[in-house]
Amino acid sequence: MLAGGVQKRLCAKNLAVRLSTIAQLTHRKQVKIEGSASSQLLQGLITNDINSLNSDNPCIYAHFLNVKGRILYDSLIYYRDHNSYTVEVDAASISGFLKLLTIYNFRTKAKIAPLDHPIHASFGETSDASGGYVDPRLKALGSRFLDDPPPGLNVVNVDKYHEHRVLLGVSEGHRDMNIGKDFPFEHNLDYLNGVSFSKGCYIGQELTARTHHVGETRKRVVPVSVKGDVPPTLPAKLASSKGRKTAGKLLSVYDNIGLAIIRFEFLGLPLTVSDHETQVTGHAPPWWPQ
Repeated sequence: MLAGGVQKRLCAKNLAVRLSTIAQLTHRKQVKIEGSASSQLLQGLITNDINSLNSDNPCIYAHFLNVKGRILYDSLIYYRDHNSYTVEVDAASISGFLKLLTIYNFRTKAKIAPLDHPIHASFGETSDASGGYVDPRLKALGSRFLDDPPPGLNVVNVDKYHEHRVLLGVSEGHRDMNIGKDFPFEHNLDYLNGVSFSKGCYIGQELTARTHHVGETRKRVVPVSVKGDVPPTLPAKLASSKGRKTAGKLLSVYDNIGLAIIRFEFLGLPLTVSDHETQVTGHAPPWWPQ
């Protein structure tokens, strides 16, 4: 169950998006990768299996990791045609992402080009994926549109999308992720259909596979209620009166809700930002596997 404040907010939010709404995702960008070597390039870099993409399964979720198995980029990857893919990544990280692709494209010679097309997300109880892509992470996240969005939908600011996503406990982009430091399972990559354990090697696979097989994930991203002023610097360590052990870290704040990585034993307990009066309480989202 969610904390009272977050649960009430979630109920109110569900009423607000009962009819399908759509928002332009100004924080996301598209990169086109095509050519006979495109699948080979991506397969060696992503946590998911590029070969699972086809016209019947046109979108997958995946992370790009560094050699230590920590997150560099989160992405949605779309099947556009044979040997042609569109990768959606955080807009603020686009230059670094293109540099990464260029480094590993030295031998494969795939064609890589950033696109200026806007990305839209449709979400709500009546969300329609016609002409779009169902979000592979969670059904509740709705659908993505890489070209022209469908007409007749209630257009809202991207803040509404963030509220919807954060209340579900889904991190996205550098604002929610401590890039180069966080591990993929801390951000629920396995719960969000973002990793294949049967594909071949990729950058960062060794630690990811080991973590999966020994089951050592003791903390994960959860939605939190936030009371008090936002700390000037994020992420920020979270402390509990229960003991001296660090309870987790606050990653991002959106008004009075946010996302935090919290150790399981501290879920449901009031936590405070170290050396600050901000109070944070987090609970596991209802879609987590039991």
